[in-house]
Amino acid sequence: MKPEPTDFVILSGFLGSGKTTLLSEFLAQGADEQTAVIVNDVGDVNIDGAILAVHDGVPMATLANGCVCCSLINDLQFTVESLIASRRETTDVPFSRVVLECSGLSDPGGVMRALSALSSLDMRVRVVTTYAANNEINRDDFPLLAAQVCGAHTVVVTKLDVCLDAQRLHALDEIKLLAPLSRCIVEPDRTRRAIAAFSAGTQTTPLVFDSAMTRVGLPGGHARVKAFTLSWEERLDWHALSDWMENVAGFLDRRLLRVKGILHVQNCADGVLIQAVGQHFDLPKRIVAPSSRSQIVVITLDTDAKALLSIPTRLPPPHISTFSSSTSSGDTGFRFTRPLMLFPSL
Repeated sequence: MKPEPTDFVILSGFLGSGKTTLLSEFLAQGADEQTAVIVNDVGDVNIDGAILAVHDGVPMATLANGCVCCSLINDLQFTVESLIASRRETTDVPFSRVVLECSGLSDPGGVMRALSALSSLDMRVRVVTTYAANNEINRDDFPLLAAQVCGAHTVVVTKLDVCLDAQRLHALDEIKLLAPLSRCIVEPDRTRRAIAAFSAGTQTTPLVFDSAMTRVGLPGGHARVKAFTLSWEERLDWHALSDWMENVAGFLDRRLLRVKGILHVQNCADGVLIQAVGQHFDLPKRIVAPSSRSQIVVITLDTDAKALLSIPTRLPPPHISTFSSSTSSGDTGFRFTRPLMLFPSL
């Protein structure tokens, strides 16, 4: 019987949002040698790694003096491969999970792109982001916060014991706006919060669409983050669809925060699940769709519907729904050739 694939958890979150505390609490509950930990710190001295090292029996590696989403990509790939290889030399039982605690400056989309080179390891990758309830972020830091929260499969609210009620309510409203596709864990008890965050069951299930799904987030939306629902009644040409997604990733670049949808393509009886964190697209998956309509949610930073619809495409015009943007289209006359997706065997 084939063993369950290893869960690779990208633990993301802004500086001081409680990533190390959350992971340390989880390890304290008896996470044994079946859990491996990689700690990234941008400084020369890896303080977080020293804090976590008190948990005996947990294989641990540290990546210091850089960021795993950019300058330490090769080091990350080598470290993951080394951990897996070392495990295979000593036992036939794979790691149940590998947790990468990113620095507070890491973009999870960049980390997922780095991990795409390790697809042969057949790991289930998900992003868990910590969000401090007493969070105060300035405008310059907001794009990074948005990338971390919007790109998360699970958002864990921390610092609940040191925040005011008004701060907690504001944090929950922000998360609903920034991460409408994510599961949110609001648990005052630290132990239960940590177990919920790292349990495999927190991986999100496919988003269910129906004909009434024309809005994402709260009324009024967010000033800089917008979620658009694009829908088509007819079946789509797969090659035109993949070209469009490549163009979206290339044109929006770091402004693309999250993509998730169930689409119907020609010559395929099932629906196709499309997911992306940042510019990294997961391999498409067949899925039993609840509706014959193709729908996809695109979450962006500092982008309106006009810009989204101006991206070159051979797809038919979609119906687009959002709270606060115009829906006029245009043509910018450019092409992108960077391969971001693999064609599935549909």
